[in-house]
Amino acid sequence: MVATGARVRALASRLVDGGWTQVAPPRLPRLADLPDDQRDRIRWLYDLLDGHPDHFDRIRPGGWDLAFDTPDGLLLVELDEEQHFNRYRALTLEATNDLGLRWTPAYQSYCREHEARLLPGWGSGQRWTNPSAARFFGEPDAPGDFTGVGAPRWRQRAFYDAVKDVLRERRLARISVHDTLDGNGTVETFLRRPNSAHTSALQALVAGRVHDA
Repeated sequence: MVATGARVRALASRLVDGGWTQVAPPRLPRLADLPDDQRDRIRWLYDLLDGHPDHFDRIRPGGWDLAFDTPDGLLLVELDEEQHFNRYRALTLEATNDLGLRWTPAYQSYCREHEARLLPGWGSGQRWTNPSAARFFGEPDAPGDFTGVGAPRWRQRAFYDAVKDVLRERRLARISVHDTLDGNGTVETFLRRPNSAHTSALQALVAGRVHDA
């Protein structure tokens, strides 16, 4: 398994090598600064994942993975590793289907096909739950047990991904380690063993996933 930070750095390096201009990502807007309707939708997603009602105002999604200066404006890029694809993410993707997010069809299939592969590496310890995730989404079930709360950390990650999906006034592209590059292997394979011949395919994948909001 390649470390998450290493994958993002490898992706940035490949896109820069292809001529893209990397810039510092902006900060995510604060919940209190969002319009009421946008904040209400985020609250709805939180409730959908059974978030604790008393802690909603304390949510703190992580920052954007990457940002690039393009002729069409700032482009935010998220690289989603294997831990992002599970039943909770599938739930949020279905709930935001009306947005027409370009990654939704592929991501829904990855959630169905790859969740079982997560359990050996992501089904215990801090990857299954942690104090922050449990505070927001409840006490966990035993590792690998989804009958109740299941995995609070998985729920938290799915929620924070969904928050970024529904934010407006941004151009966002999501790609996954499971995506393929014109039949030349997956994004994961490319990031492990970079090949300049595939850089244009990677750029095309990102460009094809751009969603303006």
